[in-house]
Amino acid sequence: MRAASATGEEAQPDHVGIALQGILAGAVAGLGLVSLVMWLVRTLQLSGAAPLAPRPSDSIATVILAGWMGSAIAGGFVSWTLLKPIRSAYRRGGLAMVGGFAGLLFTFVTAPVDGVLGRWGLLGLAGVAALWFALLARKIARRARELEAEARLVAAPAASPLAGAPPAS
Repeated sequence: MRAASATGEEAQPDHVGIALQGILAGAVAGLGLVSLVMWLVRTLQLSGAAPLAPRPSDSIATVILAGWMGSAIAGGFVSWTLLKPIRSAYRRGGLAMVGGFAGLLFTFVTAPVDGVLGRWGLLGLAGVAALWFALLARKIARRARELEAEARLVAAPAASPLAGAPPAS
C-alpha cells in the first residue's frame, strides 16, 4: 500500500513524469494554435483585408484575442485529455489549468519569431509545435500503457486461481 498524499488520496510518484509532460503538451498545443492564428492575422494584413495597426474595435483584434484565449482553453483541454492516467479529478484539473496558462506564456514566443522570420516563421513555429506535441502525446500514451500493465501485474497474483491451490508434491 502506498502512502496517502495531503489530500488523502493514494500518492502516485509514477505520475510525476506524466503530469509534467501533460502540462508541457498543453502549453505546446496552445503555442501551435496561437501561431496559426497569428499567421492568419499577418496573411490578412498583407492582403489588405485587415489593418496593419488594429484598434481594439477592429474585428482583427477580436480574432487575436480569441486566438490568445482559445490557446489557453485548448491547452487546458489537451492537458486534461492527456492526463487521463491521473484518476484524481482534482489533480488532473489543477494540472490542466497549469498547462493552459503555460500556453499563454508560450504565446509570447510568437512576437520575436514574427519579427525575425515573418509570417512563414509563424507557420514553421506551428509545425514545430505540432511535431513536439505529437512526440509528447506519444510518450505519455506509452508511459500510461506501461503503468496500466504494471498495475495488472500487481493485481494478477491475487486473482489467480492457483493462488490458493496446495503445493504439488
